[in-house]
Amino acid sequence: MDQPTQPTQPTPFTRLLVANRGEIARRVLRAARSQGIGTVAVFAEDDRASPYVSEADRAVCLGPGPVAGTYLSVERILAAVAASGADAVHPGYGFLSEDPRLAQACIDHGVRWVGPPPSAMATMGQKALAKATVAAAGVPVLEGQVIDQALAADRERLDELGQSVGYPLLVKASAGGGGRGMRLVEAPGALFDAVTSARREALASFGSDEVFLERYVVSPRHVEVQVVADRQGQVVHLFDRECSIQRRHQKVIEEAPASRVPLATRRTMWQAAVDAARAVGYEGVGTVEFVVGGPDDATCAFLEMNTRLQVEHGITELVTGLDLVVLQLRTATGAPLGFTQDDVVVTGHAVEARLCAERPAEDFRPTPGPVLHARWPAGEGIRVDTGVETGSEVSAAYDSLVAKVMAWAPDRDTAVARLRMALGGPLEVDGLETNRSMLAALLDDPDFRYGRSATDFLDLHPTVVQAQPGEDLRMRHVAAAAAAVSWGRANASLIPGTVGNWRNVGRPLHVDHFEEGGRRWAVEATGRGRTWELEVDGVTFLATLGVTSGAIRGAGVPGSRPGRPGRGSRRRGVVVDVETTGVVVRHRVRVHGRHVAVSSPDGQTNAQLVVEDESEVAGAAAGECRAPLPGSVVAVLVSEGDAVEDGAALVVMEAMKMEHTLRAGETGRVEQVLVEVGRQVDAGTLLVVLGARP
Repeated sequence: MDQPTQPTQPTPFTRLLVANRGEIARRVLRAARSQGIGTVAVFAEDDRASPYVSEADRAVCLGPGPVAGTYLSVERILAAVAASGADAVHPGYGFLSEDPRLAQACIDHGVRWVGPPPSAMATMGQKALAKATVAAAGVPVLEGQVIDQALAADRERLDELGQSVGYPLLVKASAGGGGRGMRLVEAPGALFDAVTSARREALASFGSDEVFLERYVVSPRHVEVQVVADRQGQVVHLFDRECSIQRRHQKVIEEAPASRVPLATRRTMWQAAVDAARAVGYEGVGTVEFVVGGPDDATCAFLEMNTRLQVEHGITELVTGLDLVVLQLRTATGAPLGFTQDDVVVTGHAVEARLCAERPAEDFRPTPGPVLHARWPAGEGIRVDTGVETGSEVSAAYDSLVAKVMAWAPDRDTAVARLRMALGGPLEVDGLETNRSMLAALLDDPDFRYGRSATDFLDLHPTVVQAQPGEDLRMRHVAAAAAAVSWGRANASLIPGTVGNWRNVGRPLHVDHFEEGGRRWAVEATGRGRTWELEVDGVTFLATLGVTSGAIRGAGVPGSRPGRPGRGSRRRGVVVDVETTGVVVRHRVRVHGRHVAVSSPDGQTNAQLVVEDESEVAGAAAGECRAPLPGSVVAVLVSEGDAVEDGAALVVMEAMKMEHTLRAGETGRVEQVLVEVGRQVDAGTLLVVLGARP
């Protein structure tokens, strides 16, 4: 009996279920509403309070528990379709978006699948098969070798294959994406461990442990071409995007169009992308990714095709004026595109920064937590797509993306400048530690400004990764925070959450501390009625504080004078103007219990107020290896009695869709191993205890 197929004539649908969460769910819901289509959200129990859930017309709970039983469950998604009466499903990106099982199941149940045919997904979802398929269509590819289970266990044969491919090389998950199941190997001795690790991560992430070896292009660029195809056989490219700047094989900054790529190379990629889509009978929106060589390398080769909407689709929308989600909805009905290749033009330049809850200086360790306050930048050319708002939670169970901040302008320099400004004072995110300082430093970097991009950009620019707010900025922010907290005590009705132990009465010399970025800032406050003297790293400020005013001026600095009055509100906190050497800078200070957030045009700092009679929270003691965040143990690399060197790998955890290798902080001997593979652990769980060597 023939399998059911999608209808060949345009047939509208009336109710769309979005089989995803967070930012992309909100984006698809918005597009559906614009087309007059009813909407259904699905959510795991821990997402019940997420903004996207309440923005849909109706929502269906997928239940509690890990992601495998919720967003990755075809059965749960189909049950939600039946319960809600949805007649179409959009998968978003991630989760089941590239899984042909869900696509086929929807079609078999008479539900419209907003995506390509399952056959195209299956072919492009296996990277080794995808390369062979597009190569047959004349698309340039890099040579590689599939590693089956027998090869993966044979060190000698692996080394032989590695030598034939050539070093450096990449181990890549055949069913992978988002950098998971990928390892760079620069020498033969590391290949076996890299294959083992990549297979383990691939199996956990994608349900398949097949990996392959591929020649690694040194300092390559990652450029992708957006395509869209209709059921009538028309395939159109929407030009290219630059996605080279990455961390752990995941994108950080994206641009449209790509910068400083020769026109001949662009045309080769555009045609190759169209040919690749045609080779698998593609329908809908998809992205063909290419590796492009550096200045001295003419390489341009197919990497993979993502058979879904890309995270960075918004910058293509900004430069083409096309709504890619609406195009997905239209082509899913069988309607023709309604335009040709000649109708598509690029206007201006767009840049996107991925704001993530992570600590770049610690190998991009995720920093999940609550969003105490959020205000997103706006203005000419600015667009923000986010899944969180004030009161939301960035969960350790999912990826660390907080928001995508985009800027468009008629030219690249202006677009970059607009994005840099948007990441300054207009962006307010309290309670989360993010990669904001790194993004700002990256956008300011001369090499980036010139358009010198490569996938090893961050490796070659360690000062960008380690970037922190400048010393002057921190001093101004701490002084503004001190004034605002003090003023808030006198105006408690306006500033809820002010900590009572921060006093404007009592002992004449009261010392408190701010902790921020691993450093401690002492603030001495001398009570003199409504005037306070604040000293931060030897710089003295006078704060005039009253019921309706609050201002700070630099004391003993030529040309300084009092700033303008401060104001308070429940929503925005306190406005404090800091004036030094005749320059006034406005600050917004928001107090959330012991968390104090300060924003100014230069950026934001987040401080933790350490109050009287509160002992400090100690970090991990020497000789302890603790879980930095909730997750599961995927490998224990030591046994009791092992001698280890400083920096030796002890345990591998999987958390927030990434593997994290935890290392010894000193030389010693393993005294206790307290966990086993597969165990779920909370942040702070003691995993390994080290003792001194005898």
